[in-house]
Amino acid sequence: MIITRETDYAIRILRALARSDLKSIREICETEYMPQQFAYKIAKKLEIAGLIEVIRGAQGGCRLKKDLHEITLWEVIHVMDRENMVTSCLNDSFVCMYRDTYDNCVMHESLCEVQDHIEAYLKTLTIYDLVFVHSRDK
Repeated sequence: MIITRETDYAIRILRALARSDLKSIREICETEYMPQQFAYKIAKKLEIAGLIEVIRGAQGGCRLKKDLHEITLWEVIHVMDRENMVTSCLNDSFVCMYRDTYDNCVMHESLCEVQDHIEAYLKTLTIYDLVFVHSRDK
């Protein structure tokens, strides 16, 4: 599992909004060094997920709907990349010839455990801690 550029930009949008009540996409892109064409698409996904509010119009902009202490890294990854797995064989649509032939795949089971551990850890990391707390006591 990797953090894609889209997820990275989503985290940057959330960070920018933590410092302000209302910011335009243009302002976010300037402070977070990201291209505007991606920001609109990402903001829409964050809005659908209920993490931000997008207010349209001349006096509009974006603002947080959920506190960064309550948003986990896993939640943002899931919003941006719904099927972000350590390997494609964990996706429901993947056809594993080995498993179909032998009715079992130990490697698949092992990777499921790896995925579970990664998900559990990412669910403990809040966006606030990720972007504002430099060191951890973990």
